[in-house]
Parts: sequence; C-alpha cells; structure tokens
Amino acid sequence: MQKDLRPEDMTHFGLNIYQFGHQRCAPKHSFGPAVRQHFLLHYVIQGKGCLYTEQGQWPLAAGEAFLIHPHAITTYTADARQPWEYMWIEVDGLIAERSFEACGLLREAPVWRAKSADASAQALLSEILTQDTSRALKIAGLTCQFLDALMEHGLQQPKPVNSENRHLENAVAYMERHYHNPLDILAVAKHCRIDRSYLTRLFQKQLGIGPKQYLLRLRMTMAVGLLQDLRLPIKVIACSVGYADQMQFSRLFRQHFHMSPSEWRARHPLSHEIIELAPVTRPRFPLPPPATE
Repeated sequence: MQKDLRPEDMTHFGLNIYQFGHQRCAPKHSFGPAVRQHFLLHYVIQGKGCLYTEQGQWPLAAGEAFLIHPHAITTYTADARQPWEYMWIEVDGLIAERSFEACGLLREAPVWRAKSADASAQALLSEILTQDTSRALKIAGLTCQFLDALMEHGLQQPKPVNSENRHLENAVAYMERHYHNPLDILAVAKHCRIDRSYLTRLFQKQLGIGPKQYLLRLRMTMAVGLLQDLRLPIKVIACSVGYADQMQFSRLFRQHFHMSPSEWRARHPLSHEIIELAPVTRPRFPLPPPATE
C-alpha cells in the first residue's frame, strides 16, 4: 500500500531550534516586557500564571501552553499563591509556523488547551529537555512529534483565513524578510498585489497602526538586538536595519525610544535572544513591572 504526502506539506520543510528549558517560578515571578526573535512556547506543568500581550491577557493553568510570537511585546507572571512551573522551547521555520497556525495559536489567541486529559505533548517536551544538545537530529525529530501532538490534541481550531488576513500576513512576512533593505510601503503593496491605501486600511483594522509604523517598529526592534553587540558601530547597525543615513536612523530611534542608540546601548546589558523593552506608547492593559528570568 502506497501513501503519498501532499507536496505543500514538505516543500521548504524548515525547523530551527534555538533553546529549551524548565523553570519552577517563585510567587509573582514576572518576566517582561520583552520581545523575542523567534516563536517561544511555554507548557505549564503545574501551578498558575498569566500572559500579557498587546492584544489582551490570558490566565493559564497546568496542562495549558502559551505561544509568544516573534517581535511581540509580552510579559508573563506567576500566580501569587500557586506559582507555575513550566517548560519552554524556542523555534522558528516554516514547519513551526504552519504547526502553530494549525493549532489556532494566533497573536490574538496565543493559548493552547487540550481536547481532553492527554499528556502526550507534555511527555514529548519533557523528553526533549533530557537530550544532550549534540543530538540535534533526535531533538529535531522529537520537536516535530511535539508539534504534531499539539495539533492532534489541541482544543482550538484554526480560524478560516480570509483574503484580508492573507494579504496582511503576506505583507508582514515580506517586511520581515526585507526590513534591512531600503523598503517603502508602495513596494510592499506591489508585492501583495493590492493598492497602497487598501494595505494601510488592513494594518489599521487588524493591528491598530499603519504599515509605515509597523515597519518602523520592526526595524527598531531589530536595531536594539544589534545594539547589544558592542562590536557593531552605530553606522553598521543603521545599515543593517535599512537606513543608509546614520543621522536619520538616530533621529527615528530617539523618537521611538526617547533616547539615542548610544544611550540605549549604555543602559542595557548584553543578552542574546531576549530584548527587554519599555513600550513607548501606553499598552491597552497595565503591564507588570519589568523583571529578569
């Protein structure tokens, strides 16, 4: 008996795994506001806590998971009486993105809940944590099984993708691939084969900001990550995020963060995948104070 896979499910099968870990948190332990460079999924083993994003807040308990999307400003806090214990894994790549979409894990709905008391996803993530990092192929295989378990046993169903969402996702993906180039919004609209004014309406409707503001926020987010590498001159960082003119970059950075790139670099210690941010605009809900994990 022959079984054929759908070509679209295997084309550009990409999976990058950056880190995984486990933590038993103290009461009220809080992390954020922070921005991640990749998808970061936390699975709650026991206890309670709450996730805060720009879209809202979500209480979580044992057996549930929450997904942090790339470049999203988030904070998560352990319960005061029953602080959570969780495992996490940080990934990106096409297969990871497709899997999370299939689970219905969207920016506006970042919580995963199981259909029933099935612990297979937890068991697979636990097994990943036991692996030596030299076993890259085994870790990748277990991660694929873990993503498959999330899809199979998740309660949430993906929302139908309408044409508006498809255009918006296409525009965002294009910006994320080309933010380091001299990119303008007209080029983004042409790539999506839609009118510039229509693209602006989509961004305002779905994200509450225009595409120009989204591109600026994306570039500034990437810039602060590069600023943490003290070897990189400000001019190089400016070029790396799409600004040939260092003065223009510094002016926009100051408008966005209320300090110069050099001042930001002096105030923030070196880190790797995590970027701590103080949001410039007032969030839609009160965020807990910044803390370190």
